[in-house]
Amino acid sequence: MKKTSVVQPYDLESINIKNWVTKSNILIESTYKLSLQEQRILLIMASKVQPNDETLKTYRFRAKDFIEIVGNKKGTGFYSYLKEIVNGLQTKILTIKEKGRQRNYNWVITSIYEENEGYITLQFHPSLKYLFLELKEKFTSYQLENVVRLNSVYSIRIYELLKQYERLRKRELTLEELRHFLAIEPTKYKQYGHFKSKVLAVAQKEINNKTDIHFEFVEIKTGRKVTSIEFIITSSSALNDSSYTQEKKLELDQSLSKLEDNTNSLEDDLAGLGVRPEKIEWLLSEFTKEHLERNIRYTQDRLIIGDVTHPHSYVVKAIQKDYAKLSHESKLFQSKKTAKKELVPDFMVAAREKQQTFNESTLKDKQELFLEEVGTQIEFEERLLQFQELKRMLILSSDEPNQEEVKKAQEAGLQEVIRNIEEDLKKRQALDLEPRLVKDFKNKELKKIYKEFLQSKIPNKT
Repeated sequence: MKKTSVVQPYDLESINIKNWVTKSNILIESTYKLSLQEQRILLIMASKVQPNDETLKTYRFRAKDFIEIVGNKKGTGFYSYLKEIVNGLQTKILTIKEKGRQRNYNWVITSIYEENEGYITLQFHPSLKYLFLELKEKFTSYQLENVVRLNSVYSIRIYELLKQYERLRKRELTLEELRHFLAIEPTKYKQYGHFKSKVLAVAQKEINNKTDIHFEFVEIKTGRKVTSIEFIITSSSALNDSSYTQEKKLELDQSLSKLEDNTNSLEDDLAGLGVRPEKIEWLLSEFTKEHLERNIRYTQDRLIIGDVTHPHSYVVKAIQKDYAKLSHESKLFQSKKTAKKELVPDFMVAAREKQQTFNESTLKDKQELFLEEVGTQIEFEERLLQFQELKRMLILSSDEPNQEEVKKAQEAGLQEVIRNIEEDLKKRQALDLEPRLVKDFKNKELKKIYKEFLQSKIPNKT
């Protein structure tokens, strides 16, 4: 009897992390709870959807290719682990709320695991077609490589929520909205300190280091309670030409003339404030348009009310130190009971909130939270230098300070460093942690300050 060859029903798909994922913003702002591995599988599937597809196709992959990206669980054979994930996807629900109606969908309609052959066949539910295909507006695109490298489900969701607003450069979400988008249960991370360290801080570190965008966040309070987060979004400096589609390049060309007009306007504004041509050229090459605009406006406003006597030097300093941003943060974080205006960025406000979280934790949890909060030695030193510079800036009230004022500012900066070092030491002692060692400090100035401080407190601990 003649043997017939088995005809495979679907072509074998390769996985290319350079492929683009395009989703409707409705999907990005929907609610769903998936494991990291399930998210990665669905993202790989989404990267195979092409704009000219008429339907959501069925895709067939090598299990081995999948596991290289999805990852494996220790002590488990990767085939059985992948089979477990694929089977679990069949039961996962996507909730879409539109025009007052709530709809629940299964993510996948086809899920076949060919154990003997080592292949997986998957297909999105046909009802999800409008979320992936024929998208003419209100959609977001990014390359698969930006999300498959992330190791937190929250990092992936936050990346998408911020990528959606990349062109607007900022996005404000209430904590309630953010928890809803991330599908965080009401009983999980109830304390803001836990939410910040386990969700926001982790996402910030991952997204800033591994993706094509970078973000900072500002805490917005109602009274003393943090109720909203404002995300400040910028495109990563690591982004290069290969990351742009032809469409994006065309948009860039079309906006070139407009950009030149804006540049000329900035030159005129800076020249009007008395800045020399060579300094203007340097500022335009060194800082972004938005950065320059906000600090020029800030200087002009202060000039009108009579706070600035030397605008040519003040505007340069304002741009270098980003006075406009610091002033904005000051207004957000300033207590209603405080009459005196001071610049209080988010890293100082966060320090004031740590104690409440510590009081509600066990000693072991307190130690972990503290070490997580202070970060690495390098991060600790960077924070000390930030405190020092901020204190100096607050003391220097004039544009051209005299020698006595400079000396006073330097001394204030030194005392601010010592105060924070002492606070760090006290916290470590309270948590039964060893003091930092002098040899651990990388910055020579900080090493000298710390050595003198430590000798005065614990003479034998150098």
